[in-house]
Amino acid sequence: MTILSYLGWDSFPIARLSNNRAGHELLHDLKRWQIHTDHLLFNEDGSTPIIIHRIKRDKKGNPIHRFEFRDPETGHWLPQFKPITKNVASEVLAGNEIPNVFYFDRINPGTFELAHKLKAQGSIICFEPSSIKDKEDFERFLGVTDILKFSHERIPDYKSLFKSPRCFLEIETRGKSGLFYRSKKHSDPYHWHNIPGFVLGEIEDSAGAGDWCTAGLLHKLCSEGKVALNKTGVKKIHSALQFGSALGGLNCFYDGARGMMYYYTLHKLMNEIDSFIVNGHIDTKKIINIPRIDISTNLKFSELYNAVCND
Repeated sequence: MTILSYLGWDSFPIARLSNNRAGHELLHDLKRWQIHTDHLLFNEDGSTPIIIHRIKRDKKGNPIHRFEFRDPETGHWLPQFKPITKNVASEVLAGNEIPNVFYFDRINPGTFELAHKLKAQGSIICFEPSSIKDKEDFERFLGVTDILKFSHERIPDYKSLFKSPRCFLEIETRGKSGLFYRSKKHSDPYHWHNIPGFVLGEIEDSAGAGDWCTAGLLHKLCSEGKVALNKTGVKKIHSALQFGSALGGLNCFYDGARGMMYYYTLHKLMNEIDSFIVNGHIDTKKIINIPRIDISTNLKFSELYNAVCND
């Protein structure tokens, strides 16, 4: 949502967050990036998830990262995600807002309510699952999805489970090997096409590459709405996926899932991406290495989720 706002979109996240310091910090960051906060709820029933993103090096010196869900100071579980409810979905739908895109990555009743109703009203539905826990439930969500994007590492058997395309566009990510995709717009919609990964060399952190890729392809394919998407040709689909892949690749040279945003203005980023796509690799001597926004903090985890925000 934040990346799309950075790219010029109006982003409206829908979430149940806690009314504490963590919620306050998140709200502050979202407002910094001009996110619309109309559908953010802050109360005792909500939860502001906290995840530790730890960047390390393997024995060969290559960067690796992992996510941790316990407070390193106490060992206690950090606050986790809470899904929206059907009541929250109904309140959002009552506003009669019809977005170009509704994006989600979790399966729950409230999300399905939104996806089902918004699709009927003309929104593009983008689903990015992390697993298939219940195939029947998963298929129900596929039935309302226009753009599906998943990781081969997380869902390795998708191609065998779903031999025929269920969505307008289906994308499988394979890390350094790039993307595979199939679309109902191709003459052979069963065939998976490949977009090779870019040559990156020595990177800093690969976290967030998939998020940038998703935001990039939505930016290129969905800004004009569902009718325009249905008219999109295969060349534009390929170009949009290449653009998203390039965004994800460039972010790997910065720490954090959104690290690149703190270094580049949008204009400078677009120029760098154009060069990246043409050349197929990044000249690391030319990338920006001085941040334009400071994101440092000395807060402890306990200060984030224990203190109630009274602002």
